[in-house]
Amino acid sequence: MNSIPKSFKPYLAYSASAGSGKTFALAVRYISLLFLGESPQTILAATFTNKAASEMRERVIESLRFLSADKNRPFLDAISAQTGLSRDEILAKQPTVLMNFLESSNFIVTLDSFFASILRSSSFEIGLEPEFAIKESAKDGLEEIFLTELKRMGLLSSLAELAIHIEDKRFLKIFEIMQRLYILDPILPEDRVIIFDIDFIEIEINRIREEILWLLKEAGASKTAIKNFDSRDISTLFKRPLFSKESLLEHRNYKKYVEIYPSIDTLYQELKSLLGDWAEARESIILNKIFEIYSYYKNANITNAKGSNLLTFDDLSYFTYRLLNETVTKEFIYFKIDSKFQHILLDEFQDTSTIQFLMLQPLIDEIFAGEGQGDFRSFFYVGDTKQSLYRFRGGVEELFGSVAESYMVEVLPMDTNYRSSRSVIKMVNHWFSGKMVGYNPQKSRDGADIGFVEVIEPLEDTTESILQRAVDKAKELISNGISVDTITFLVFANKDGEKLQNICHTNQIDTILKTSSSLNKIAKIASIVAVLKYLFYSQSKKYSAYLSAFIENIEVDIESIDFSWFNPYLRPFNVIDRLIRDFGYFDKDPNILKLLNFSSKYLDIPTFIEEFESTSISVASNTLHGALIMTIHSSKGLEFKNIIIIDKLTKAKNDTDALLFDFNENLSVENIFYRISGRENFDERYKNLLQKRREASSKDRLNVLYVALTRAIEQMIIIKKKDKSIFDIIDMDITKEGTPTKIEKRVKEEIVDKREPISIGYYGEQNVRKERESEDEDEKRDYNAIDFGLALHYTLEMMNNFQEDEIATAIESSRNHYGLIIEDKLWQDIESRVKRLVENIEFQDMLKDSINIYKEKAISYNGQLKQMDLLIEHKESYIV
Repeated sequence: MNSIPKSFKPYLAYSASAGSGKTFALAVRYISLLFLGESPQTILAATFTNKAASEMRERVIESLRFLSADKNRPFLDAISAQTGLSRDEILAKQPTVLMNFLESSNFIVTLDSFFASILRSSSFEIGLEPEFAIKESAKDGLEEIFLTELKRMGLLSSLAELAIHIEDKRFLKIFEIMQRLYILDPILPEDRVIIFDIDFIEIEINRIREEILWLLKEAGASKTAIKNFDSRDISTLFKRPLFSKESLLEHRNYKKYVEIYPSIDTLYQELKSLLGDWAEARESIILNKIFEIYSYYKNANITNAKGSNLLTFDDLSYFTYRLLNETVTKEFIYFKIDSKFQHILLDEFQDTSTIQFLMLQPLIDEIFAGEGQGDFRSFFYVGDTKQSLYRFRGGVEELFGSVAESYMVEVLPMDTNYRSSRSVIKMVNHWFSGKMVGYNPQKSRDGADIGFVEVIEPLEDTTESILQRAVDKAKELISNGISVDTITFLVFANKDGEKLQNICHTNQIDTILKTSSSLNKIAKIASIVAVLKYLFYSQSKKYSAYLSAFIENIEVDIESIDFSWFNPYLRPFNVIDRLIRDFGYFDKDPNILKLLNFSSKYLDIPTFIEEFESTSISVASNTLHGALIMTIHSSKGLEFKNIIIIDKLTKAKNDTDALLFDFNENLSVENIFYRISGRENFDERYKNLLQKRREASSKDRLNVLYVALTRAIEQMIIIKKKDKSIFDIIDMDITKEGTPTKIEKRVKEEIVDKREPISIGYYGEQNVRKERESEDEDEKRDYNAIDFGLALHYTLEMMNNFQEDEIATAIESSRNHYGLIIEDKLWQDIESRVKRLVENIEFQDMLKDSINIYKEKAISYNGQLKQMDLLIEHKESYIV
């Protein structure tokens, strides 16, 4: 048992503004625990993204390795302040702490991966196989399974009835409601809705309405006053604006008539009450229909997940919550994952969802349950509610304050910006002070550059004019000596980025487009896979539209196309390669290469099609350098030297959710309201909930702007529309602050690229057939070489330590994958090659004294994702 030094605050949170060193604080906290003698296995450090978790691990290792370096002096001082240990004491312990960390398993993870590990450890308890896969997008065919189940139960009429009730005949609208309920399923109220007698209420409404109508006519009311009550259609009556008044005495069209006949207002109050009852009755009918159908949707989801062993992130949350709260105990989970957490560190806490927090809550409660018992336990979280962007995914920024209040956690501000120039910080403070509730102005670090901020308007508020203005500013920066590689464009939507890239190309500015778009969303790529569908499904009329999409791109007469070569047993790679070669479809597009690379992993067409449509595949960059184009959401957590922010080009979407959820203090859904236009005039709870949503929506818009305006290190240029700008909510005006950066251009020697040009097959050439003497033989030779390479590569992957006694097992594993497409005689060649590698003295010297051997390890280099075939880790070095 370790004693806690007075300098260490066991229950602490940091409200970390942009650029204030959040990752630094998190790493200091983690390493301080290690120096206080805590094992990595007792520390759960969870963050929001894989990238952040990876950076955290790297930061811990690098800081521990080079703790004595001058650049790490602030880090060393911070650890000393938290642990109460002197610098010399820390440096003396450094080798032992580093070795202990490297030799122990650690839990520096994303929340999703942590929950997945819990679910895998006890999956049999809930009816899942532990080898389940996780997909970001929804599973194909779920709608069909859902509808089949409804048809089997004779409930298709209920589905149609529900569509009529919600006044939206689109099945996808109902499907969206089902998906939303599934996400919140663990915290939905268990009590079912009481059904009211709506017929009786409607009779009473019309009776009172007619009484008011008669009295108004008797009083000589105006036609306008009478017209408000002359409709027998209750939906129309319900939406009348006059019901926003508490009393008709407040309405200028009725005041004098009510003074003559006071009973008009009495009847008005009764009518308002009945209309409120009518809305609640209508809601009860709809909610009962929704939940009747939802039970089958949920069952379809569960059945599909268990049958396919393929889970979405929503499935992961559903099953893990059920496992933790209904199936097993904490002690059982700790036993399964071979760890018991005494310290919890949470990053980006403002983006934690309700369900995620509730799944963590038992572990957090246990931390606090040990308080006063002498155990060293701690709870720490860090985040910034100003940067909460994921409410649409369930993120609840309000958790930040409510958790601190519930557990009495001290919240300290981190308000010094170590990222941005003084001009950027000054303008951000100017724009958000008084606009964002609780905003604390940021401070500049000592020695920060002056920097530059400029807000300009386009000539016209058209998309073309706005984007061209942004490109002109980029040209101006380049003319000032700024490297194009240090310029970043921030846009509000992926489509805006694609349009901007086209204009940049026209203006001869190289760009790298980084969006959340997936390869399967690009029309040109999707059309190739579409024609593969057309061929595989026997060229049926049902899939003829797929062929049309392809034909439009290649501009070839459909009658001249010969698909007689196609065989449904061909590998997807071979078919796609043939389509590209035959129709000159390459055109130096790197996304085609990404498609080929992705298809090479699959042996049959149906599996490839399924994986292509359900997997998010990053889009290739058009160049290896250039100005970066990315959305504001994807820029979160990043920083850039020179930024050009482009105003929102499209109108904001209206809040059209059919169901409104009211959460209680325990984070469960207390009430579900069905949205009915005008209902706020009759139901105070509904009115308050709408107001909360409006306030949350307004805060979300401010958060997006805050993230955008705090990414810049040196210079920031904003292209702001003249009218209806999203920046109007912070009263942004045309302005200049600071001094533009100008770099003297140096005369450079002309660099001659002596590298041999890379030839990529025949892609892009229309006369392929004429250049080949024997197309069949050439293709067979190409594909055999590719298959051979894949089999050899897979065999090497199966080698654990590259010892001779592993070769037979590795070959057998590879035969199981590629036995049908590799000739028997070639396996001898593969075995011979692997054996020569294993016997190679130089190679074995590389492996000697290695700590770990990694295969197929991903690495990010110069903004590109690369794959290392083999990574050999030694105590103080790595070999790639």
